[in-house]
Amino acid sequence: MGRTRRRTQVIDFLKVAKQLLVKTQGIITFGDGEYSERMENSPTYPSFFDGNLSHYKALYESMEWGFPSYLNEGRIAMETLFIAPFISSISWLQKWEEGRENVFSQNDLGLKGRKMSRESWSEVRELVKEGESPYGIRVEGENENEMVLEWKGIPLVRVSVWM
Repeated sequence: MGRTRRRTQVIDFLKVAKQLLVKTQGIITFGDGEYSERMENSPTYPSFFDGNLSHYKALYESMEWGFPSYLNEGRIAMETLFIAPFISSISWLQKWEEGRENVFSQNDLGLKGRKMSRESWSEVRELVKEGESPYGIRVEGENENEMVLEWKGIPLVRVSVWM
């Protein structure tokens, strides 16, 4: 079973980072490569489980699609080392229970979202060949401060910027 940081540890880190931003100027960039659907959208464990399953299936498919056939052994090694350990119904249950107890967003810390620039968005869209490939890019968040990389409409990675 893979190991990730607990949400409470992330919250504690963000609180310290926010205190540092009071004295200095800076930007916090937060990346989330896990299934991160809002808890209100996954009220039951089966819906949370299905979301995780879809997320990791999309991750596998995207790796399979993007690797040339002569690098199959490398792709399999990456899948085995970096994806397979995180596919665990036990850890998903723990994460779902923890999420129900600690519903939080970065807005709760008083951080202000910094809008993603059009240049960054265009650059990323060009990089993933949006429209020509199964990848897509979406900008979300109240301040358009969150960029989402998708595979066939399923979010793979979210990156948000805060001040």
